[in-house]
Amino acid sequence: MYKHIKSLTSLRGIAALVVVVHHFSYYGLPKTGSTLSGYSDFFKNGYLSVDFFFILSGFIMTHVYADNFYLKVSLNHYRSYLFSRLARIYPLHIFIVFLFIGLEITKIFLLNTSAFTGKFNLTALVANIFLLQAFDLKCPPLLWCNTYWNEPAWSISVEFFVYCIFPFLLLFLLRSNPKNDFIIYTFTLFSILLLITFTRGNLDTIIGIPSIARCGLECILGIITYKVYLRGNYKKHFNLNFLAIIAITWIILIMHYYWHHFRNIHDWLILPAFSLLILSVSINNNGVISKILNSQLMLYIGTISYSTYMVHWFFQELLNFFWFYKFHDAFGKGFTEYQALTSLGVFLMIILLAASLTYRFVEVPTRNYLKSTILGKQGI
Repeated sequence: MYKHIKSLTSLRGIAALVVVVHHFSYYGLPKTGSTLSGYSDFFKNGYLSVDFFFILSGFIMTHVYADNFYLKVSLNHYRSYLFSRLARIYPLHIFIVFLFIGLEITKIFLLNTSAFTGKFNLTALVANIFLLQAFDLKCPPLLWCNTYWNEPAWSISVEFFVYCIFPFLLLFLLRSNPKNDFIIYTFTLFSILLLITFTRGNLDTIIGIPSIARCGLECILGIITYKVYLRGNYKKHFNLNFLAIIAITWIILIMHYYWHHFRNIHDWLILPAFSLLILSVSINNNGVISKILNSQLMLYIGTISYSTYMVHWFFQELLNFFWFYKFHDAFGKGFTEYQALTSLGVFLMIILLAASLTYRFVEVPTRNYLKSTILGKQGI
């Protein structure tokens, strides 16, 4: 039985909130984004939190499944693992898709306009239902796809594909000589840099089929990071709090600035800092950073982070829809800076409340039901 690493749950919650602020401020109400960018571009770079998720996912899944796939990938273990992953991500995903369907139908009655058009077309709906958003082969040159009903769910699509091959990655990487870990990590980093450079030039717009490579390569970074964590040699030579401070400072400095040139280098430079942060906070200690991350509030925000990540785009679309219906204008047009920032604060509170409800009444019950019925009946 694996030991739960609480601090990583809290980090996941922080990253989810950064994504929410990024989407609301630069897509939902750009006035907020321009205000925030006047002080720092931290939230403008908030899309990098998704890359943190991918690295963290590789680390945590290695922590959970290393014993199952260290020697071989047996059919029983693989089937159990895959059903468990599907039960974790799919119920909430499909619940949000149905909310979007309801919103499209509402457009017909309230706005008297056509529905299921544009990005909310029926082909895209089918892709969303089957987690195939990243496989739109009609998007030349396979680098930009208009298949995302729930915008953040593109990452769920690519993650599930990587989930399918993850046990085989784990089998290979766990059995490789530890002396090769630095070489593998460096080669993977270099591969990500090439991916960024020869696709869209930044991590933000690597979606569609290339996003599978983005997720898979960053997942490998997480696996290698876990191998370093497992050996624990670094604890003899470095102070964990000092490592955490270095990692946090590194991340803040990268995200504070928005490089209009050399975006590929900018986005790429933050990836080792994510590994370092995960590594430094995974060991519980009495430092200030660990105490903050292990507080009840932070742990709860981390616990509902998947719901936070999945529901916020729907509420953003819902807000835009009803604002247009009520005022016949775009949401927030003419807002002052104060009103824009206040709107962000209110929106965050709404999302945390909605995430709490979906976590309690959708995410957990459906996940437990699927695990008990599907896995239980098969005796896995």
